Amino acid sequence: MWSGTATKSLKEVLAGIEAEFFGDPEIKIRGIEYDSRKVREGHAFVAIKGSKTDSHNLIKDIFFTKNVKAFIVEDLRNIPKYVFENSSFAKVKSTRENLGKIARNFYGQKTKVIGITGTKGKSTTVKITAKSLSLLGRRCGILGSVWWKLTTPEAPDTLKIMSESYFEMFAMEVTSISVVQKRIEGIDFEYGAFLGLGRDHLDFHKTMENYFYAKLEFLRRAKKVVVFEDEWGKKAVEILKGEGKEVFSFQKSQIDYKDGKFILHLNGERAMFRPKILGSFNGINYMTAYIILGDLGFSKDEICNAFEEIEGPPGRMEIVSYNPLSIVDYSHTPESLSSAIDECLKLKKDQNSRLFVVFGCGGERDRGKRPEMGKISLKADFVIITSDNPRGENPDEIIKDIISGIDEESLKSGKVFVEPDRKRAIFFAVERADENDIILVAGKGHEEYQIIGNKVISFSDRRTILEALEKKHKNKKKSIIL
Repeated sequence: MWSGTATKSLKEVLAGIEAEFFGDPEIKIRGIEYDSRKVREGHAFVAIKGSKTDSHNLIKDIFFTKNVKAFIVEDLRNIPKYVFENSSFAKVKSTRENLGKIARNFYGQKTKVIGITGTKGKSTTVKITAKSLSLLGRRCGILGSVWWKLTTPEAPDTLKIMSESYFEMFAMEVTSISVVQKRIEGIDFEYGAFLGLGRDHLDFHKTMENYFYAKLEFLRRAKKVVVFEDEWGKKAVEILKGEGKEVFSFQKSQIDYKDGKFILHLNGERAMFRPKILGSFNGINYMTAYIILGDLGFSKDEICNAFEEIEGPPGRMEIVSYNPLSIVDYSHTPESLSSAIDECLKLKKDQNSRLFVVFGCGGERDRGKRPEMGKISLKADFVIITSDNPRGENPDEIIKDIISGIDEESLKSGKVFVEPDRKRAIFFAVERADENDIILVAGKGHEEYQIIGNKVISFSDRRTILEALEKKHKNKKKSIIL
């Protein structure tokens, strides 16, 4: 039928799942697909009722245009008689909840997986862990926000990638939303790591407690757990140890950072290294990776040597230019913005150096963090408030929310500026910064787009900084000639 392609029966991919079959349960399939744009002849299409669309309504179209004959559904109503009689169906209680299990039954899982969760630091920790493993001779792949459309892909995508790869391990970011949306169902985790919890995603979770328990649900799935003991981490350790889970935990006091060098204190040993990745706050990320790598059998010296070779992921305290020192960072929460500003302040060349911060807040996301971020931004010498990804919200209303956290005196002092156009805001900072100043453009990091209304436009903070610097230098040359 499909030469060289592994196939399984519809019944096999529903193993262990309560299902009712209609048509031929032994029909052979060569793939699992939930995306109507990607489904092909020979695939089993999994129809899902989403918050905005219901792909059960696409079954007729998929049958006739893609010649698909196997469907996994939770609702048989509105299926045309001809399609029903000439296809094979498996009906389950919830396709969303069973999607990962279905994919696991088809693809299996040949790789060990390291999952990293936390409000900040996931991408960096994944990069440190995976790259260290590769340098130490273990083939390790990466899944996360810098490398994939979704920070945590759907389980069928994750398992398919793993089944087709040559990697023996994967390090991946695991978001709280992906846990709630069942995107990690069917995936076994060798390690689960928790980097701490700060305010984010409350538009989705509503409360910090809900946010925490989503993270905890993921940690419960892992064979071994590494936990940074912030306020929420201590709670996680208590719960997980009470449940008999193998837990490695550490505190901030075990991490020293001075003159660009980290010293990690663990089990009576001192691990010392000078990383290429900027920021003392990365100590939590390095300690997490260090514990995992140590448990996998690597020595202190092997791990430290690997750490010194690793470059940071794009858009994480990434230096775009010098003179002025221009940095882009993905910081989009109060805690991460505060950490990024603190690191930039440490980088000031002298007492005359000034820090310019350009940032905004995403639309249709947690409004409560906006005034907090406005207040935190005042640690900089100059603040330019702009748009992030406003989505369907009015950018001016988002900016008003940010400004509500800034005191009247600061607003009148001349240190706070408002420019809703992000490109103009970045140009504004670059034009005013001297060579010994620092510019931090926060919020979007690696992103190569901006979402305004229902449009996704091409936009890069990095490219915009370079464009602004080029214009500034050209204007400077002209003035010298004149």
